[in-house]
This record gives sequence, structure tokens and C-alpha cells, in this order.
Amino acid sequence: MIRLACVLILLVASVETLAAREGNTLRNALSPYLLQHADNPVDWYPWGAAALHQARTQNKPIFVSVGYSSCHWCHVMRKESFEDARIAAFLNAHFISIKIDREARPDLDAQFQAVTALLGGAGGWPNSVFLTPAGDPYFAGGYFAPAPFLEVLQRVSDAWQDDPTFVSQEARKVTRALRAHLTRKAAATEVSGEAIQHAASDLLKDMDAFYGGYGTAPKFPREPLFLFLFDQAQRSGDTQLLHAVTDTLDGMVNGGIHDHVGGGFHRYAVDPEWHVPHFEKMLYTQAMTGRLLLRAYDATGQMRYRRASSRLFDYVLRDLRDPQGGFYSAQDADSLTPDGHFEEGAFYTWHPDDLHGLSPSDAAFLRNAFQITPDGPLDGASVLYRTHTLEELAQMEGTSLAETSARLDTLSNALLALRQTRPAPFLDRKIVLSWNALMIETLAEAATVLQRPDLYAAAETAATFLLNHMRTESGLKRIWFKDEASIDAQLADYAALGLAFLSLSDHGPDTTQTRLWRQRSYDLATEIRDKFGKATTGFRATQTKSGLTDHIPFEDTAIPSGNALALTLFARLAQRMPLPEIEQEGYALAAAMSGRAIGTPAAHAYALKALQDLINGGSGPLQFAAKGAVRARFAYDRDQNEVTADVTIAEGWHINAHAPLDDYLIGTNLRLADGTQSRVDYPEPQIKTLAFNDAPLALYEGRFRLRLRHPHVSEGQGSSTVRLTLQACNHDTCLQPETLEFVLW
Repeated sequence: MIRLACVLILLVASVETLAAREGNTLRNALSPYLLQHADNPVDWYPWGAAALHQARTQNKPIFVSVGYSSCHWCHVMRKESFEDARIAAFLNAHFISIKIDREARPDLDAQFQAVTALLGGAGGWPNSVFLTPAGDPYFAGGYFAPAPFLEVLQRVSDAWQDDPTFVSQEARKVTRALRAHLTRKAAATEVSGEAIQHAASDLLKDMDAFYGGYGTAPKFPREPLFLFLFDQAQRSGDTQLLHAVTDTLDGMVNGGIHDHVGGGFHRYAVDPEWHVPHFEKMLYTQAMTGRLLLRAYDATGQMRYRRASSRLFDYVLRDLRDPQGGFYSAQDADSLTPDGHFEEGAFYTWHPDDLHGLSPSDAAFLRNAFQITPDGPLDGASVLYRTHTLEELAQMEGTSLAETSARLDTLSNALLALRQTRPAPFLDRKIVLSWNALMIETLAEAATVLQRPDLYAAAETAATFLLNHMRTESGLKRIWFKDEASIDAQLADYAALGLAFLSLSDHGPDTTQTRLWRQRSYDLATEIRDKFGKATTGFRATQTKSGLTDHIPFEDTAIPSGNALALTLFARLAQRMPLPEIEQEGYALAAAMSGRAIGTPAAHAYALKALQDLINGGSGPLQFAAKGAVRARFAYDRDQNEVTADVTIAEGWHINAHAPLDDYLIGTNLRLADGTQSRVDYPEPQIKTLAFNDAPLALYEGRFRLRLRHPHVSEGQGSSTVRLTLQACNHDTCLQPETLEFVLW
């Protein structure tokens, strides 16, 4: 009999009303992953009331298998086990079998992942969990090869048949413990600057000093964590934090996790060197890694980040874009080899013979640039991997950096043309709301940083698609597939879409449309407050209970947690508009998250970033003051060695000029924080008399530019901070002076 583990676990067993299945297959599912299993001999059910009812009626335990369409080991288990007649017959006789697409139902996936992890499994996908007929978990694992899987099925079935009363009692204990686990609270803690800096310093201890990244292997990008570290670097000028980010990006940009031919990045690498990836390419990876690359380029001016980000966005628009404007979710890891077998990485790997169509000098250049050898790491095939920087390649070739970069682009495109003749990996055409929203937010920002209007147009088209096709009278839907929207949107979907709309507002022209994007962002924030529970405890993942109890997502996964995204949305709205109710809601949510975030920063890094946004305002090039009445966009031109601050002041507001006419007024002041003297160009003020003061005043209104010439960036520190102090007033009142800070690297 299986030894039952009474551990904190979680489950799923909410009775949700879905249409009864037709037949005993998944042929009518609106999920590419479920459709991949539609012809299995296993009598699969989708998750829902029908399957749970059958388990109770037939008194059979439940086998739940969770995966996603581009998962290599999911394909392996499908082929080896779920297409095996003996295994299918045993499952059909002794279990009710349920398939779940983790990308469609992240709430259920998170619960089943917790079950497996807490029962001692490794986690990951495919995930295999066994429940009693009542829906309580009592055994879990991951991928099983056919023979071990059949043995596990026999043992799990025997345990239920031998003593169902004991199994049920022990499983119910697990469920009760699970309820306590999922609803546990962490005491609020003070979020001081010292506490945030300490959390960031703790994260640095686990950085890979040799290859960059967090931890050793397998090596995931961990973008929410590095976006927090980058944000903290931007606030503090801490070069160690910046280097943690750029070292990681350098490892990724040079590594095999980077698709050097087609652009974009694979999901993760199996080794510390970022050399050999699992080859699936996810939309969320492009959105989050693309954002990191953009910000690194904007901060450092390093062209390698610009090149990698530009090619990433080209890939997304070329290969992941639906004709109607939305973005597909993923490309598979596996593809057909010339001899007709599916093999992981077949589309992406190279042999020296593959270069025979190129000139000898070009082939030699590529072999040297990308380490294409006869004895590559994947059965002799090479994963393109750079051991030399662009600067080093240029020196080796005896050419300029610009010439080397252009040649690399040209030859990469030549390899792309060669690769397009190969059978392409499966493309998951499912459109996921939150992943599209993340991509929209990144594309809008990229349009400004890279000066590419086509990226803003693509972002706006995608946002319009989501509004037109994935909003119904009852609210947003999470999935669009086969021209049909399905599954109620979850917390992360609402919050990410609100942030996407804000990004469109921030990076678009000041028009009625961009103001409408901002209003829609506010509307989504109010929907979150109405639909997902209370900020004081953290918002639920779903609008109604799904599983044994409410699931409150605090921990980041490959994307930020739903509550971290919601807090970011509230904080950014409060910076841009006078919204005291949203700001208060943000502080209530911050109290619910602060203890966890400060206590375990690696799992809650994006929450730490959101807490900073709420308490201290935004960081980076675009900042706001006076609850959005003043907006400043900073830029550092290294060629001209000057900082500019483009300031926009809302109608009805003004700030005092640099030299006010009265000594008691606080004038606008742009300066280096360390007191180093630099020349600053201020515009000519407007001299006006306002209703509350008969004396003339020297004011700035509308739009203008401040310019700080020849700032000194300390070589010892590696950074300097520029401060802009201003005091905003309208015709009735003056606000307290505010200072915005911008770091030069």
C-alpha cells in the first residue's frame, strides 16, 4: 500500500459548471494541448463537473495530468504512455482521467504543482496527481516512463481498493492542512529603504558569478527577480545590482538560450552556461526578457542589448502574430528531423555541412562566431553559442564594431532563410490574455526606447483585438482559440491588461485615444476591486472559488504574481491621476504582501518592485509628480554628454521657474546629487499674475526641455544621480515640493 503523506498540500476540486462532455474524448476542447490528446485511447475528461461527478458515482480515484502544448516531456509521456493500449486500459478501468492545460488554468496548475512539491516531487510538467473520488490528493509525481507508470497506477489503485476509508481519512487531513496553507497570512512589516536594500543584497548571494543568472542549473531567466534588481539599481545607483542584471543578460545573449538566427529566447537552459536550452519559445519569455533588454540598453547604451531586443521583437511580429493582431502563446520544442522523427531542437541546431551554401569566408565566420563544430553537444549537432563578444569578433576580423554587427545580422538572416526550409515546430495559436498584455506593455515601451513606431502600432492593434474579442458582457475572457473566447479571465489577466493600457498611454502621443487607454486602465483596477475579493487579504486568482479554498497568488512564476501586478497597477494609476481610493487600496494590498515579500524576496521580487512604486514613486526615464499633473522624461546622451528632461505640465497647472521672483518660492532645479557643478539650460519663464496672488510670478507651463550639460559620472562609483526638484501649483493651491531622481551609468 502506498505510504500516504500528510503534508501541506493543495488541491482542486471545485465543482464548476461546464457542459457535459460529448463522447469520451477531448475533440471539442478549445485548447491545443487537450486536442493533442483527443485521439489517445485514454478516456480523458476535461476538468469540470462532469468528470468529478463520474468519479463520485463510480467510486473511482481521479488521475489528473497537467501540461501544455509546447512541453517536450509532455509529448514524450503522451507518446510513450497515453498512447499505450495497456496503460490506457488500466486507466480506463480503475480511474477517471482528467487533462488540464496549465496555460488555460494557471490557478489549477499552481495548486497541483504545490501538491507535487509538497509530496516530495520535483515539480514541472507533465504533472501527475492522484485524488480520491471526493477530490482530495493522496499521491503525486511528474513524468513517468511506461513501465514505472504502470507500476505506480497499480499501487495507487491497490491503495484505494484495499482500504478506501483510511485513504479518504488521510487525504481529508491533507485537504484541511491545505486550506490553512492557502489562506495563511504573513504579518505586515515596515517596507523601509534599508529593508528593500537588504532584500536585494540577499538575492545577490545566489548569483552565478561566472555565467550570470540566479542559481546554477537548470538556468531560468527569472525576469521578475531581475526587473526588481534593475529597479533597485535605478533608485540607488548601486553598480553591483546593475551588474547582476547585465551579467545575466550577457550570458543569455551569448548563450544557446538565445535564438541567434530567428531572434527571441527559449524558455530555459539545462546547464549553468546558458548553452543548451529546452527549445520551446514562450510569448511571456519574449515579453519579459525583451523588457529587461530594453531597460538595460536604455541605461547603459550597450548596442548588444539593442540588437538582441530588436531581433526579439522582429521575431514576435513575424512568427507569433495572429493576422487579427493578437499574439500566439508558444512554439514547440520538438520538430521533424529529415528522417521523419520528432526530435527536440531539430529545427534550431546546426552541423558544419549546413553551411555549404555560403561562401568559405562567411561559413568560417559563422563557425567561429557561433561555435558550429562536428561534435556539438546534442548528438553531434551544435546549438549556436557565442564565446566572443561583438567587440572581440570585430578585433579578430580586423573590422569595426558596426561592420561586424552588420555582417552578423546579414549572415544570421541567411541562416534564417536556410532554416525556413526545415519542418517548423508546432505553433500554439492559443491567445492568452495576460501574456498578450505583457507583450503589449513591452512593445509600447520599446517603441519609445528604440524609436520604432511600428512596435507601438503593433501594441495598439493587439490591445484593440483583446478588447474586441476577449471582453464579453460578463467581463474578460482569458483564452481565444479557433475564433472563440473561453474561460473567465483571472487576476493576472485583468492586472496585466490594465498595465498594458497604461503603457500605451505613457508611450503614445497626447491624444484622446491615449487618454482613453488610461481611463480603461482605471476601469480594470475597479473591476479587480469588485471581482477578486479584498485587498486586505490579497486578491484571489479567480473570481469564484476554484479548488478546496481561495487561491491567493503572491509568488512570482515565469511572470509576476497576480497580486504583484495588481499592486503595480494601483501604484502607477495613483502616480498618474488623483485617485485616493486606488492609492488606499494599494496600501491595503501592500500590507497584505509586505511580510512575505521582505521575508522571501526570491519568490516575491516583483512585489518588492511594486511596493517601491507605491511608496517612493516610479524609477527610470519616465516619472510623474503632482499626481500626474507633471510628467518628466529623462534621457542621457553619452555622445553629447548631456542629460535632458522633457517636462509636460497639465492644463491648469504650473511650476515655479528656476529663478522665482520671490525668495520664499521654491524654484525648479536640475542638478547633480553630489553637488558637482554643471551647466544647466532653463527656458525663459512666463511672467503671469494668478488669482490667488496679485504679485507677478515667473512660471513654467505646458511643455519645455531642461538640459544639463557635461554631467560628471564618477568612475569610482560607476554612476551619478541627477535630481529635478519642482513645486506644482494650480490656480487654488500649491503642493509640497517634489524631487525626481534619474541615475546615469
